[in-house]
Amino acid sequence: MADRIRNIQNKIKSKIENGDELSSMIAYIPLFGWVIAKFLNKNKDQLSEFHIQQAKEINLTILMIYLFIWFLEHFPLFSWLFGKKGFLYPIAESIWLVSFLSYIGISLYSVYKALNDEVWSYPYREEINHNFKKFLEKLKSNLEK
Repeated sequence: MADRIRNIQNKIKSKIENGDELSSMIAYIPLFGWVIAKFLNKNKDQLSEFHIQQAKEINLTILMIYLFIWFLEHFPLFSWLFGKKGFLYPIAESIWLVSFLSYIGISLYSVYKALNDEVWSYPYREEINHNFKKFLEKLKSNLEK
């Protein structure tokens, strides 16, 4: 058992000394980890760039969900329904809780994959990015008219 632990420790130590995996793992620290990892990634390694981009997307998504729920709970038009004493308050809090737990789970699994030098995308990443880019292009074209 002790040999297995030493092997795991040596594997982690050798990967962290490389630096690329370290910046990939740091990227998944909540909120600002991707910014720190961007500065640590001096080699512009493809693996690190992938994980930094994915961490940025995950962090911005959880931030948008939080702001949306906060808006529903505090904006006067919706607060009577979603506020602390509102009828739909448990639903809003449940959405926030499930989103937060998913965020933690995806971040931890991504750190594990980054440690093993693997590229792993969260589910539906490409479809979400494609649809978001189409939405932004459509919005831009409507604003130019």
